[in-house]
Amino acid sequence: SDAVDRLIKKRLIDHNFEHPLFVPIHQSAQDSMRQYINMATGHVAASLDYCIGQVWRHCQPSIYRQLSHNQCSDQVCAQIIKLDESTKRYSYGPPVESIQQLLTLEKAGILNFDFVNNPTINLTDQGWQFKLDDNSVIANIMIDSVLDSPEIKSVRSPIVKNLLNDDLIQVVHDKLGVETDEYGYLISKSRHKKIPIALLGRLAKGTIIGVDAILECFGDRPREWAKKAAHHHIQKLESMA
Repeated sequence: SDAVDRLIKKRLIDHNFEHPLFVPIHQSAQDSMRQYINMATGHVAASLDYCIGQVWRHCQPSIYRQLSHNQCSDQVCAQIIKLDESTKRYSYGPPVESIQQLLTLEKAGILNFDFVNNPTINLTDQGWQFKLDDNSVIANIMIDSVLDSPEIKSVRSPIVKNLLNDDLIQVVHDKLGVETDEYGYLISKSRHKKIPIALLGRLAKGTIIGVDAILECFGDRPREWAKKAAHHHIQKLESMA
């Protein structure tokens, strides 16, 4: 058990760490997908990294609840989020049926997995040229389906840029979102200012861990915001009466 414990810690720190108990890093995408399918359907024994992801998934509600609004430094918060994000290929990976469909499309020649592992991409007159190892292919249509990072400083919306410039919102970390209280309301750089603006979702990642997780979108956080918003509204009506 001590040896397994050491392997788990090494893997969580370094996802390039290899061991026979883990799914091989350098095998093809197709082989890895088939292995995940077989593990998920009980046809082969689960690898240790697969087990880590499944256990982590069940721990996530506790992780999000206990580590949100913590007193850690910005750098530690960023490391916590980075560690949680690194497990999501297991804890939030595609359902088995979706992986089976992808493999079927690949077998039919509709999909090509030869360039999925960080290829070099160059724009040419013919289209985008993908290069990986000794292989090359030209694509004339590209669809970016990757979700943008929660980096608030990269947002171009005038309202966000003005809030930042006027120090009305506070950035948790250069690569993360803004600071909010437990009810989702923005916290100003000037602590004495009360900003009656709430923000839930990906751009609040930092103060809140797992804010954009599906299991959090319909959980306690929206409910707490709704209670506080209703309370503010009632107070306003009472003051006008």
